[in-house]
Amino acid sequence: MNKFIQAAEVINQAYAVASTFDENKRYDYMVIYDDDITAVLKSVSAYKKVKAVNPTAKLVVVGGEGLLAMAFSVMRLSLKVRGKNPKDLKKESEAARLKRVAIALGIPEKEIIVLDKGRNTTENLQAISQLAQGKAALVVSTQRLAMVFKQSADFQCNEEPEKHGCSNLDYDLFVIEETVEETLHWYNFQIAGQGRVALHLFASLVRRFDVYDGKFLRKPFEADEDTKKADAVLRNRFLIKQRVGGFKKIRAMLQYLPIVWDIFWHAEEYLIDEQEAIMAAEHV
Repeated sequence: MNKFIQAAEVINQAYAVASTFDENKRYDYMVIYDDDITAVLKSVSAYKKVKAVNPTAKLVVVGGEGLLAMAFSVMRLSLKVRGKNPKDLKKESEAARLKRVAIALGIPEKEIIVLDKGRNTTENLQAISQLAQGKAALVVSTQRLAMVFKQSADFQCNEEPEKHGCSNLDYDLFVIEETVEETLHWYNFQIAGQGRVALHLFASLVRRFDVYDGKFLRKPFEADEDTKKADAVLRNRFLIKQRVGGFKKIRAMLQYLPIVWDIFWHAEEYLIDEQEAIMAAEHV
């Protein structure tokens, strides 16, 4: 597995994005654009700085159901099968979970705006840009998702806004820098299937920029040879192809099995890991 982690790290570093957060700038919104509570855990200090400059600023949490809905169903079943009470595993959207963690870390509920209707990147960008309406936003993202957001937002909101139903988006980025190994937690499911959830994401990046270039984003650059080699190591084994039929659909379903199986057996570890992560962030 080490060689796959190393290949993913090559891609992770190739598509790294620098933060542009200006502590002295007035932001009207701080947007958590991520499906990982790490984005909340490690940005509370940034939100305090935003509020110091603009006391009326709001926190915006974004995300629909995604992997979370499937994972919660699997974990609830696991707890029931083992005779345990699944009451602590309430069904919630990604945005609702981000909100819950933000409140646990001391952010007042009245300051939080929830955008959880988006089913894809475009719908999320529509919601964010239409809320902001030209006001300055600080967008928080973990490293693995930051380049996708940047290239998508620049293209859909600021290059072709009418085509994609967006408004112009004035934003800076607060990027949470992480190695691949640092992303692997139970609380974000990236470790599930021996890291297959995380590896799928890194296996998809080169292809995503190639396939969607000029459609939903601009490819930031042509991948170099090291990045292409790393992509080749990951893609055939870990990329879960969606919207396919026939044998490919069966193969895609089989790729989910080790992930689902792992989540089933680690339901309690998810709860413990989330609680410990929140407690650790409270003392930072």
